[in-house]
Amino acid sequence: MKTPKLISFKLAQKIIIREKKKLFQESKIKLKEAHNAVVSRTITSPINLPLQNTAGLDGFIISNKKLNKVSISNKLLNAGHSYKKLNPNLAYKINTGGIIPQNFKNFISLENAKVEGKNLLVQYSKISNKDIKKKGEDLKKNKILIKKNEKIDFIKIALLSSVGIKNLWVYKTLRVAVVSSGNELIKSGKKIKDHQVYDSNKYQIIHFLKKFNISVHDLGILKDDEIKVDKFYKKNKNKFDIIISSGGSSFSSKDYISSFLSQNTELLFKYVRIQPGRPVIFSKLKFNYYFSLPGNPLAVFTNLFFLVSLFIDPSRKDNSSITKFYQSGFSENKKSNLTKFYRVKLSKNILYTHNSKGSAKLISLSEADGLAFVPEGNDKIKKGEKIRFIEF
Repeated sequence: MKTPKLISFKLAQKIIIREKKKLFQESKIKLKEAHNAVVSRTITSPINLPLQNTAGLDGFIISNKKLNKVSISNKLLNAGHSYKKLNPNLAYKINTGGIIPQNFKNFISLENAKVEGKNLLVQYSKISNKDIKKKGEDLKKNKILIKKNEKIDFIKIALLSSVGIKNLWVYKTLRVAVVSSGNELIKSGKKIKDHQVYDSNKYQIIHFLKKFNISVHDLGILKDDEIKVDKFYKKNKNKFDIIISSGGSSFSSKDYISSFLSQNTELLFKYVRIQPGRPVIFSKLKFNYYFSLPGNPLAVFTNLFFLVSLFIDPSRKDNSSITKFYQSGFSENKKSNLTKFYRVKLSKNILYTHNSKGSAKLISLSEADGLAFVPEGNDKIKKGEKIRFIEF
């Protein structure tokens, strides 16, 4: 079998960014269904908040501050009501949040008011108009609330609800199927035999995807059989936007998934110069996309974090937004034509490599604080230099 040409990590990201523009379609949904959705159009406020001038405290309002004494009306102005026909020669008691009519521009809080019987003694009271909440003080009409490609969380839902937005345009929920490949794999909970391995990759992928606005479908374990692989992909080709498999993507002649995708889909890239995670395939057939990831758990994780999530998250333009720079606490030589990822611990803003070797060791991944990575063009890491880091 001819060894395929490897592409750079940088080029792989460019291909993914190009293709993701074709992936997402719009749909209009109700606000109550919008958690974790990504907005496809910038949302602005349709109203001012507050709609009118309101009382910031309990107090009195008067129209003429030059009067020495004003009779207090028996009418109490409460929040949630609009009062239009008020006598400008009277003072009105108003509760917090009550609307202040336009011709009543003077506010006196209860603590600053001097009252004698049914009269407000203006000359002995302190007018404090700073306690009036002005129209649009909290939020101006047409102010941008959420920008295109931003994700909706519970705070943003509350914000949109506060200005009366009921429906919004978002990107359609992607339908993503996940399958593991390998004759040695069995489900967790079953009694294991010497030649078997519990399937961890599928659970890693599924639960990673759940933080996105995605409908995830578990398609189980696919045996290493050419006919079964062929039937599986042909059966599911139009059911999902993306099918993600793990295992069956390496150079081996028995990797039937790799063979099927190479022969039946348009390969966007096949193998990337990264370690771990090199044998990764990204392809498409019309409007359906396919990721074939390696079998090693850390290699799966690396591809999920830096390639798959870049594709399925419309709010993410590149990987720079999720990385920070920290000082390296270790030195190491590496191949200059390779982007390499390191499991690291972060201590006092310094990164140290985890002492466990081997890309299949999940325990080292669970004990690490994140991944450091060094791009192509660098043949060594020097202790003390700044390197890229993504925290788990």
